[in-house]
Amino acid sequence: MIFDIRERIDEQLLGIEAHELHRYLSRATVFDLSQSAVRPFFVSTLLHGNETSGWNATRRFITDFPDASFVLFVGNVDAAAVQMRHLADEADFNRIWRQQPWSDAINQLLERFNPWCGVDIHNNSGPNPHYSVVTDHRASTLALAALFSKKVIFTDHTLDILAHAVSFHCPALTVETGTVDDPTSEQRAYDFLKRLNQLRRVPEPSVNELETYETVGIVKVEHENGSLENFPRFDASLKQKSFSTLPAGSPFIDWLPAGWQVHVSDPAHDSDLTHDFLEFRDQSAFLKCDVVMSMFTNTPLLAIQDCVCYFLKTTSLAHG
Repeated sequence: MIFDIRERIDEQLLGIEAHELHRYLSRATVFDLSQSAVRPFFVSTLLHGNETSGWNATRRFITDFPDASFVLFVGNVDAAAVQMRHLADEADFNRIWRQQPWSDAINQLLERFNPWCGVDIHNNSGPNPHYSVVTDHRASTLALAALFSKKVIFTDHTLDILAHAVSFHCPALTVETGTVDDPTSEQRAYDFLKRLNQLRRVPEPSVNELETYETVGIVKVEHENGSLENFPRFDASLKQKSFSTLPAGSPFIDWLPAGWQVHVSDPAHDSDLTHDFLEFRDQSAFLKCDVVMSMFTNTPLLAIQDCVCYFLKTTSLAHG
């Protein structure tokens, strides 16, 4: 195994903030908190070191429900120490799970514990309603998603994400709570864990009320020299328009300085869709078609490490 496995979690650890965990955990760590005769669920948190609501919700949940049967995976404690998504010299912890040795390690872990569902808890980099991300259309997956939020995004991009690896063993979600400074983020994650603990199984499918979307484009930004200076200025209204339909002709980039490139790739990263979505005029850009947007950020480091936003279309996952 490339991560530690512990049979219990010390009470002292439950009082530790995410940025202090590296003092007690030397690497990614799995805590076996399963109970005999009760099939566990699987929870992962801190795959991104600056997304701490999941850790806060989980340690509170453990304190309040010490007999809960689940397996906890605590991810990138080194990145959490410096409150970064990931360190500059390492891969993104949520983009590695089809690669070795991570792929074999997570499969061995899941075969060992046989969880009935898996949940990977994240924060958003900008204001978004809470939603989940799924990588398959199975009724059990959508039923699990409906427990967290009516908003569900299907994606077949970056299938190295942890939830995709877990989905081969059980229904799995990535749950996207709000920003780390939003107290409802921790509460929403905590309430979801409580619900899973009460149910102890995937409920019967009930997906009619879901608002479902599919990722059709990923907006990336980069500088030809890797600089963060003079970051492009995106339209100020975008920050408040996640999950809203942006009509064709809407301003997207107000100012694109020399040396910077903004491009749109398809979910599988096989083709460049930039000119299908964006019309460039001088140092500005406008949308060429109606599109739903999610997970927008104009924070330079976050945008470069991940993306500016995703472009979505409404869909019907229930019949996918």
